[in-house]
Amino acid sequence: MQHNPLFSRLLVTLQFTSLLGLLLTGTWFAQSPAGAISQLLAIVLGLWAVITMKRFNIVPEPRENCTLVCHGPYRWVRHPMYLSLLLYFTPLVLEEGSPARWGLWSMLTLVLIIKLLYEEHLLTQKLPGYADYRQRSKRLIPFLW
Repeated sequence: MQHNPLFSRLLVTLQFTSLLGLLLTGTWFAQSPAGAISQLLAIVLGLWAVITMKRFNIVPEPRENCTLVCHGPYRWVRHPMYLSLLLYFTPLVLEEGSPARWGLWSMLTLVLIIKLLYEEHLLTQKLPGYADYRQRSKRLIPFLW
C-alpha cells in the first residue's frame, strides 16, 4: 500500500465522525466506578502519550522529520493514543448501549485498527528501526495485541 493522502483524510474524518456521534448520543462521563477509572486512565494515558511524543499527528502519515519513540507508554503499545480513545469511550457504550452508540463505537474501533495498520506500514517504510520495534511491542493492547 502506497501513501495516499485522501485515504488518510477519510480515516480521520470517519474517526472524528464516530467520536462526535458518541458524544452527541449520550452521556460523556461513565457512571460506574469501573467506567470512571477507565476514563481516568484514558485521560492519563493520552496525556502521557502526547507528552512523550512531544507532538502528535492526526493523520497517519509520518511527519517528514519524525523519529522513533520507544519509551513512555510506547514501550508497551505502539498506539497509546488510540488505546486511550477506546478506554474512554468503551464504558460509555457499555453503560448506555443504544444501537446507535454500538454502531458508532464499532465504526471507531474498526477505523482505528485500519488507521494503525496503515500507519505502521508507512512507519516501517520510513523508519529503519520500526520493524524491530514492532517485534518488541504490542499494537494496541499491552501484552496481547
